[in-house]
Amino acid sequence: MIKKRLPLTAQILTVLGLVFIVSWFLDIHILLQVFPDLPGIKFNSALLLAVAGICSWLWVTGKSIRTARILGLIILLIASVSIAQDFLKISFGIDELFVKDSIGRSQGSIHPGRMPGMTAIIYLLFGSAILFFTKRPPKLLAGQLLLHGISLLTFIALMGYLMRVPDFYTLSFLAGVSPSIALIWFIFSLLLTLNQPLKGVTGLLIGEKKGSALARKLTLRFILALIILSYIWIEVQRMDLIQVDFGTMLFAISFLIVGLILIWDSAAWLNTSDEKRALAENELLLTKQNLEKMVEIRNQELKGILDSAAVSIIATDKNGLIRHFSKGAERMLGYDAKEIVGKIKFEQFHVKDEVQAKASLMSAQTGITVEAKDVFTLFPLQGKTHSDEWNYLRKDGSTLPVQLNISQITSNKGKHLGFIGIATDISQLTTSRKQLKDLLDKLESKNRQLLNFAHIISHNLRSPVNSLDALINFYKIEEEEQEKAMLFGLVEEVIKNLLATMEETIDVLRVQEDTDQKIESVSLTEIFEKTKTALIGKIMEYGAEVDVDLSEVTDLDFSRSYLESIFLNLMSNSLKYRHPDRPPRLTIKSGIDQERPYLTFGDNGMGIDLKKHGEKVFGMNKTFHKNADAKGVGLYIVKTQLESLGGKISIQSQVNEGTTFRIDFR
Repeated sequence: MIKKRLPLTAQILTVLGLVFIVSWFLDIHILLQVFPDLPGIKFNSALLLAVAGICSWLWVTGKSIRTARILGLIILLIASVSIAQDFLKISFGIDELFVKDSIGRSQGSIHPGRMPGMTAIIYLLFGSAILFFTKRPPKLLAGQLLLHGISLLTFIALMGYLMRVPDFYTLSFLAGVSPSIALIWFIFSLLLTLNQPLKGVTGLLIGEKKGSALARKLTLRFILALIILSYIWIEVQRMDLIQVDFGTMLFAISFLIVGLILIWDSAAWLNTSDEKRALAENELLLTKQNLEKMVEIRNQELKGILDSAAVSIIATDKNGLIRHFSKGAERMLGYDAKEIVGKIKFEQFHVKDEVQAKASLMSAQTGITVEAKDVFTLFPLQGKTHSDEWNYLRKDGSTLPVQLNISQITSNKGKHLGFIGIATDISQLTTSRKQLKDLLDKLESKNRQLLNFAHIISHNLRSPVNSLDALINFYKIEEEEQEKAMLFGLVEEVIKNLLATMEETIDVLRVQEDTDQKIESVSLTEIFEKTKTALIGKIMEYGAEVDVDLSEVTDLDFSRSYLESIFLNLMSNSLKYRHPDRPPRLTIKSGIDQERPYLTFGDNGMGIDLKKHGEKVFGMNKTFHKNADAKGVGLYIVKTQLESLGGKISIQSQVNEGTTFRIDFR
């Protein structure tokens, strides 16, 4: 409640500072009745009081921590300069920077307008505290201790005024703080510490533990006793009623007696608290015994119900120790209840690797780290039911698939008492599910093979057929017999390669899995020449230039059919997506990178906008140009074939400049 009033307290401090400032310009006599020492309060002190109020309001409300930090720094600097003037015996010109101190001058002050040294120390401590509080991260304890320092200094000053001891409110060598400023800062510093109530002396005094209660009880009494005894001792000394030695001894004995009285009173209070605690513990013990009897009765009733069920029912205490093991659990797990109850925890019936895997999965799903020991209790402790399939580990070492549901057991008042797990045998369901999965996997495999067959036939054979068509067209328009004979020879070669490709494609589709491909040493030059022959018609038609450098890697351990498909797809793509304003140029190169072979296929074609299509380049049926014969299958097939054998393909491309594919082999 007090913490919520701190902004109002800061506002009051600001208003007081403004009132003191106004008093410098207006002669308000009524203020002298409230603040008799008002003429002695310097303008800089009043100004910093208002600024401190604004700074405190910004900090406690969190309106602008940055502004509060700036104001705290300003207060610290002004206070530091003022103190430096006293120690260095010089003036920096800040005393009468804003307002001339006519009152001080009329009273013959050596340094008119100068803030009292002890007041400057108060502002120095406050400014430093604000800097600690607003630091990132904040130094809360350091700031709190500085506020305690203000409370202590102002308390000493107030005691000095109360007991008429100037050295207390001037620190012997500095100008004294005015009573009003001392009282204001004593109250405000105490209140401001409540913004961080758990730090420093404040945390000790307002805590809920017994030590804090004892500190609250002793502190005020101790301070009052000390003040009263000190005042009496000082007055007796001033009136010279007794000798100094005798008075000092009398003061010590009196303080000792008062201290013993406070200790005896505190001890009596602690004894009373212990008696109340012992009485409460006895009542709690009796209640616990009655509750245990009731629980035992309910357990017997529950045991009769649970043992009659055909499913496995296991109940535990809050620590996971088994307290009930039903007949169904005995039949399912092969244990006798006497071997289990009160001796082991339910985790014994689970495979450790399975539990650890489930913990990792739950961690990924929930976003928090789930330990293996918390897998079964995480959701029940949140009021939910843990429902999942598990494999029970039986006494004979075999496993049994079960559907397990775990819930929390609570009292009528919601107190956590333990857990209950109900498991059902799902062996038949698991078997049926596995059979169904096997059938689906086989069906999916057949469908994938059929789809792959359609894609390869429609894509890999299209380029040779197009080349054949182009050669026939050249043959029809060619008039010289020698050129016709040469073209006819090329037609025969393309047809042979076409038939070979069809046979090899059929062989590929007979393989059940990609990893079953026959890996052999394949000549890259041989594959290139075969592919070039298949595409020779289009190469001649487009006037394409092909630059090949396979000197660094000449042979490769890979699937021959896959490598032919890769060469054919990438080279035909370079011709298909040629730039309309220049003849196509293909660059094929082999190399070694980190002891792994790679191939690059580059061209000067139309290129692909990777910012727009980068994630779709290797997707099925994805096309990026308006070619009528573009099917969006070739790159998908290349990527699939490479990845099935541990390779990968990447792309670099610029629109209207060309494309380069890089193939890295395992």
